[in-house]
Amino acid sequence: MIVQNTYVYIQIGLCLRMLRNIDAAHGSSFALQIIETMNRNLLEGGFDVSLSAMRSSAFAEMNNALKIASEGKLSSSLVSDIKEEFSGLEKVVFAEAITKKIYVLPNRRFNTEYLLSEPSKLLKNGAFEKLEEIARIDFSSSCRCILFGEATAAAFHILRATESVLKSYYFHHRRKDRLKTPMWGPMTQQLRAKSKNKPSETLLNSLDLVRTAYRNPTQHPEAIYEIDSAQDLFGVCLDLIGKMCEEL
Repeated sequence: MIVQNTYVYIQIGLCLRMLRNIDAAHGSSFALQIIETMNRNLLEGGFDVSLSAMRSSAFAEMNNALKIASEGKLSSSLVSDIKEEFSGLEKVVFAEAITKKIYVLPNRRFNTEYLLSEPSKLLKNGAFEKLEEIARIDFSSSCRCILFGEATAAAFHILRATESVLKSYYFHHRRKDRLKTPMWGPMTQQLRAKSKNKPSETLLNSLDLVRTAYRNPTQHPEAIYEIDSAQDLFGVCLDLIGKMCEEL
């Protein structure tokens, strides 16, 4: 996914307007600066066809004439060439713009910027770095899925991330006689059976609730989430991951 600043499209339009309405009073450096800005924004906006149109021989001749022109007033013939070239380019830009789509991100219960590109800020300072790589990937994927409205995928990823953190939490508490295949239920059972330094009963109860009410049903293909229920689950798992990370 490419994050595109929509102001690029506004700048392209402004550059076209200025060059289509240029007059003799404008100097060559002004015109060259606008053309360079236009070129940069077309490149950033992914307007490949329009960029190709700016590489025509006629456009190159006009550009070269601008480079060797004096800084004073532009000649009437050069002004005419500029207007002609950019009138033609405007048609190409407009035609190519039809192929561009802008998707507006909806507001969710969680910060949009954090969901999109800074998921670590949804946790306490330093917590995200304590996660295993698979947990970081799943956590970040869940954030994006919530933002994009992929509720079932968001639930799947946040539950995977929570189970990964639980495994790290289990290894932290269980130094020996560990399960050969650590699974959610057996891990919480062994943690609950500890006699010393036993984890919080509230934490263990919450982990069991998430397992039975969410994790197990989500493993079945028929389980489908709405965005509100996915955000409910995300909030619960966010709390659980944060609490477990405090001890890691």
